[in-house]
Amino acid sequence: MIPYLAQATTSSKTKVHEGHYDTHKTMASGTSMPTPVPSTRTVIEQTGSVSPLPGRDPRLADTFRHLITALDRSNVIMEGCANAVVSLSDRINSDKTPSKQYLGDRKDKVTVELKCAFLKIIDIETLDQIFEAEIFIQARWMEPALKDFTEKDMQDYDPANYWIPKLSIMNTDGELEWNRRSFTVQLKEPGYTYPIVLLLWRFKGKFRENLELEHFPFDVQDLTVQVTTERSSSEVELIEDQHSLCTVNIKTFQDAQEWSIYEHVETFRDQTTQEYVSSTIHPILFIQCRVKRKIGYFMWNIVFIVALITCLTFSMITLEPENVDRMYNNVTLLLTASIFKMVIQQSLPTISYLTYLDIYVLATLVFLGLQIAENAVMAGLCKIMSKTEVYEWDRYAIVSLAIVLFLFHIMFMIHIYLTAYRRRRLMKQKDRLYQAKKKHLEKYGSMMPTKEPTLSIKMNQAKNFK
Repeated sequence: MIPYLAQATTSSKTKVHEGHYDTHKTMASGTSMPTPVPSTRTVIEQTGSVSPLPGRDPRLADTFRHLITALDRSNVIMEGCANAVVSLSDRINSDKTPSKQYLGDRKDKVTVELKCAFLKIIDIETLDQIFEAEIFIQARWMEPALKDFTEKDMQDYDPANYWIPKLSIMNTDGELEWNRRSFTVQLKEPGYTYPIVLLLWRFKGKFRENLELEHFPFDVQDLTVQVTTERSSSEVELIEDQHSLCTVNIKTFQDAQEWSIYEHVETFRDQTTQEYVSSTIHPILFIQCRVKRKIGYFMWNIVFIVALITCLTFSMITLEPENVDRMYNNVTLLLTASIFKMVIQQSLPTISYLTYLDIYVLATLVFLGLQIAENAVMAGLCKIMSKTEVYEWDRYAIVSLAIVLFLFHIMFMIHIYLTAYRRRRLMKQKDRLYQAKKKHLEKYGSMMPTKEPTLSIKMNQAKNFK
């Protein structure tokens, strides 16, 4: 075919040169230009067949047609070969890939040990009942499918091909600001029969917390992270890490102007079905650190001023009982003290119970109301009794009110000491117990058995005691 194509091409070139020569001769002689002859490709595209044209060799068009057909067949053959090579390559790779254990293949109940570190507590908002924090969680569990792994195989570990606990946080307020997870494998770990998979999870966000404000402003608050899993309680058991304590970084606490933070971190377990549509029971691990409110701001700016207003009512004894200004001044002090109740409401969420500060301000308002009632009664007695008798009754009434006010302050302080400060003393005790656990762990490498099971019971009693 190739010699024939070359011969046809040479013949075509000769024809073209001759045509150009004739055209120039015609233009020189002044005659009209010849009509251009359509190309072979144009004729093929328009008619779908090759027909001999005047002045053209039909063998040339035939050669082009065979050439185009051969190129089309070659393209089809090349595409088929490429598909065959890709299919063969995928089959070879699938044969070389070892069989792996996928999600949900484990039939045994997996124990997942969790360690939580409060890296940074940024803000605690009493009004919105949320706190913002940066938290690190380490989860570890045994993976029997990795028993044949070597040091070289550790780089090929893909968590998508193995069992994972599918952990999540229940009490987040909105989306986490950032969320990073990574996995690592430890082939030999003391105390474990199979390799250990470690999940390193670091995140930052806002977390909901139902604040207990009965003791406000002497309150102690729990800052809780609720770790749960999408798997059921029959599949997963969440426990505290038996080789490492949960921690809180006291030095990075950023809300130290209003709160003081304790050193200990506690955990306890529970179960829930509320976060899921099905009735399947899911385990929860509650991880708590605790803070106590600093009382200086409220003592100096509210308690002290309200107590001072209350004491000013006794200055009205210098006025005569029948003087109307005596009652007017006490009413003014009552209205002034009521403003502080509004200030307290701006610092607290909408709650259906009274805090200790509410009780104190309301008691002060009641006392001022009794003072106003005493002034009205004495003004009325002046119309039916002598001034000497009225002055004597007025003196008895004021002394009685002063004794009542004094006894109220003494009893209220005793009540605060037995309730709010009792919980603070328990927190100090928990700090000492936490330090003992830490020393035991550093010395023996394992958790110290709890010898005081009643400590948590005392804690709950202190929270509920009113």
